[in-house]
Amino acid sequence: MFKLSDPKYPEQFWSELIAYQVGQLLDVPVPPAHAGFDEMTGECGSLSEWFYEPNEDVFYAAGYFFYREIKGFDKEKGTQHNILTAQKLNETFIGKDQIYDFWSMILFDSLIGNTDRHQENWGYLLNISPNSKSVARRRNEQYSVRLKFAPWFDNGTSLGYQIIARKFLQWDDTRLDNFIKKGTHHFRYAMDNLTQIGHLDSMRFIAKYNPEVKHLLQLRLKNFDITQFSATLTKLVDLPMPKGAKLTKERADFIVRLTSRRLEMIMDTLNGNH
Repeated sequence: MFKLSDPKYPEQFWSELIAYQVGQLLDVPVPPAHAGFDEMTGECGSLSEWFYEPNEDVFYAAGYFFYREIKGFDKEKGTQHNILTAQKLNETFIGKDQIYDFWSMILFDSLIGNTDRHQENWGYLLNISPNSKSVARRRNEQYSVRLKFAPWFDNGTSLGYQIIARKFLQWDDTRLDNFIKKGTHHFRYAMDNLTQIGHLDSMRFIAKYNPEVKHLLQLRLKNFDITQFSATLTKLVDLPMPKGAKLTKERADFIVRLTSRRLEMIMDTLNGNH
C-alpha cells in the first residue's frame, strides 16, 4: 500500500515508517513500512506491506460488525465507535484473552499519539483451513475457522506530523506536556458516554479496572529502548531521498523528544502518579 503525505504536511509519510519502528520496539504487530518513490509521478510516500494472503485469509474491518451491532451507526464520523462495543465484539470473535492484544494496540496508539483508529482502521483476519479426515469425522466439520486481530495498520496520523518545523525549538516542556495531554483516541467510552477517550485517560482507565492488563502494558513500556529508537531515526534521516522528501534531523529529534515524554507520562499514569 503506497500512501502519500497530506499536501500541507510533506513529511507526514515518515510517521508511517516510524510508527512501524515503535511497534517493533513495543512488541506490537504492525505491518512493515518502507520509504517509497514513484518514478512515474516523482512522488514519495510510505510503502506498507500487505498484511494477509488473499487466498488464505479474509480481512473484515471492525466497522463491518459495528454497523450490524449499532442501528444507525454514523459511518462518516464514527461517533458511536466505542470501547465497550469493541470489547463485546472481540470477546465474541476471539475470546476473553483478546483484551491483552486489544489494549496493547491502545497503548501503541497512545505512545505514537494516533488520533485516527476509526472503525475501518482495525479489524480481524479470518482463516479457513480444511480439517484432516479424522478431525472432520470427529467434529463433523470439514473446515476450521480461526479469527484473530489484523496487525495495527494505517498509523500515519501520529507522532506530531502536524507540527511545523519552526515550532520544534519554540516548545518548552510545559507546551509539550499540554500537547500530549490533549491527545485523544478515535474511540469513545460506551454508547451511553460518547466522549472521546484521551490517550492518557485510556491508560488511567485500564489501570483502574484491569491490573493484569496494566502489568502487561508496563512491561511493554519498560522494554521499549528509547536509545535504539533514536538510533533508528538517525538511520532514517540518512536515507538517500529526493530533495524535499528527506526526514529532517530537526523533525527526527522532535519525534524522539515527543515519544520519550509520552513514554514517561504513560508510565506515570499506569503507576497512578497522574
